[in-house]
Amino acid sequence: MITKSAVNKTNYALTGHFTKSARAAWGHIIKSLSGSRRAKVLLPAYIGFTEREGSGVFDPVSENEADYCFYKINSDLSVDLADFEKQLTNDVNIILIIHYFGFCRSDIAAIKRLCSSANAILVEDCAHAFHLEASKSTLGQVGDFAFYSLHKYIATDSGGFLKTNIKTLELLPLPPEAAADIAVVAQYALTDFEAVKRVRRCNYELYAQLLAPVTQIEIMFALASDEIPQTFAIRVRNSRREALYFHLMHQGMPTTALYYRMIDEIHASEHPESHSIASEILNLPVHQDTTTEDVEKLCASIIVFFNIGA
Repeated sequence: MITKSAVNKTNYALTGHFTKSARAAWGHIIKSLSGSRRAKVLLPAYIGFTEREGSGVFDPVSENEADYCFYKINSDLSVDLADFEKQLTNDVNIILIIHYFGFCRSDIAAIKRLCSSANAILVEDCAHAFHLEASKSTLGQVGDFAFYSLHKYIATDSGGFLKTNIKTLELLPLPPEAAADIAVVAQYALTDFEAVKRVRRCNYELYAQLLAPVTQIEIMFALASDEIPQTFAIRVRNSRREALYFHLMHQGMPTTALYYRMIDEIHASEHPESHSIASEILNLPVHQDTTTEDVEKLCASIIVFFNIGA
């Protein structure tokens, strides 16, 4: 029967829920998939926390009383596939992959094959990688589930999205307290994502150009054609990160050091690369409120810092 207008809400629609946060989405996935047995989650060994916010990745694991283990990461935050396969034992049933700062340098197809062989559920943490509107990207498309953090890409104080890619797995109904505020959904609907993507990419490319000659830092990622950066991540060498952070702060240029402090469960003796990155990471803003002049001033201040040996 031909209808006057569209009535099927599932046609060409993402399967998922707007949530209070990425943390709420991740916790809901763990709770739903635990079932009658205690979940065991395989996590990347690069998870940070702060005194004020805790850990959006690890807290939901603890709150749902799940068992856990860690796989090693490489210097570019990609998955160490050899260690990943080693840790993927029969009792692991949920795997988390994090796309740090909006980038993925891991072989996600190979990871998916390993998860399928182990009958484990793959979850993509896209909190830094907002690709809901980027149909050409594979981020968030390969895992059985993916979750996002809306407030990291649009002008809201909260908001997340839980995306389901597999129809054979059903989650529990989302409780009202885990749902996003209506203002978040409205802001999402009103956002011009192509413009946001364009500004973020332009800012990123300008940082890369201006900071390329600075030998005291390492630019962590080269920008690929389909990537939407969350921040411009650098590693500051020779134990200068903290001094540079406060130098920029005093110049009225606040930056962040995401994952600068590892959760206690990730030990430096077992995961030295993780702790090395955490001690050097600094994230410069690329968000859509950041102007070309902002980027130029921030880069100039970084260059002055190293030139004067502050």
